[in-house]
Amino acid sequence: MASITVLYNDDSTLAHGSEQDAIAVLAVKDCAKAIAEALASRGHRAAAVGVPPEREGVLRAVANVRDGLVFNLVESLGGHSRFEQAMAWLYELYGVCYTGSGPRAMALCMEKPVTKAVLEAVGLPVPRGTVLARGDESVAGLRFPLMVKPAREDASHGISMDSVVRDEASLRAQARRLIETYAQPALVEEYIPAREINVALLGGARGVEVLPLSEIDYSLFAPDEPHLVTYAGKWIEDSRDWDLTKVIAARDLAPAQRARIESIARGAFETLELRDYARVDLRLDERGEPFIIDVNPNPDISPGAGFHLAAERAGLSYPELVERVVQSALFRHGAVA
Repeated sequence: MASITVLYNDDSTLAHGSEQDAIAVLAVKDCAKAIAEALASRGHRAAAVGVPPEREGVLRAVANVRDGLVFNLVESLGGHSRFEQAMAWLYELYGVCYTGSGPRAMALCMEKPVTKAVLEAVGLPVPRGTVLARGDESVAGLRFPLMVKPAREDASHGISMDSVVRDEASLRAQARRLIETYAQPALVEEYIPAREINVALLGGARGVEVLPLSEIDYSLFAPDEPHLVTYAGKWIEDSRDWDLTKVIAARDLAPAQRARIESIARGAFETLELRDYARVDLRLDERGEPFIIDVNPNPDISPGAGFHLAAERAGLSYPELVERVVQSALFRHGAVA
């Protein structure tokens, strides 16, 4: 059995965003506790440890875990989500064995426009789009409705029902709102209104395993509403969006269509050099053709989250899922628990 420290960002501050954005930041503490308990149930020596925001505390936390495995849940430092990759670089510098994707993959996936460009360059399908740094740049060639989101955020930060715009005035207003609130450019993409499929992937000694496909059930949304997993739908339990947004097993996919979705997700995992566990989100257009809308290294793996539900459909309990992630990391580092 291994000695495992579950490191998470113990930081309630935000460098930018709204007060509600802190909900997702704070949720990582509960996830860390659940993972530590799951590891202990498997016989590991496990503890959840918060990483403080100040530099000295960060360095001390990494130095203290050099001899064991780190289950890495650090998603930001000092409220800056772009420093997620910095933590992975520190693990590399100190020679720490850790779970999840490496710093290069973290950096690439944080920059969504760059991620899209890389995926498109290897022939993987992504929606057409552009980046607005000021909010007044041209969007010529793109067809409304358009989806507007922060270019460097995850966990649905900045996503609301206002994110889908149907005219230029709404586009400019929403883009400027995001640029000001999140201190970063806005990514604009052609909105694909049909189905949304989530693909959870597990790495390991035997290669990448695709877990049973999930789908966002939008059947309770009004016909004229955009079908979106908003920030409220993902994190605010007493919100209308939370009540309407459900994750279910993917339905009515033809074998060839399912195989294509899985192949595209595997291609994204391998192209971006993801490790251990990841989630690829796709939209199907009116013809059933898949397009990648997001790639998530180190996605939410909390009990009851979409990744856990996919693992359950594959016959994995929560402790078994966490164990699979640990064993994948140990295999990469040439260690055996």
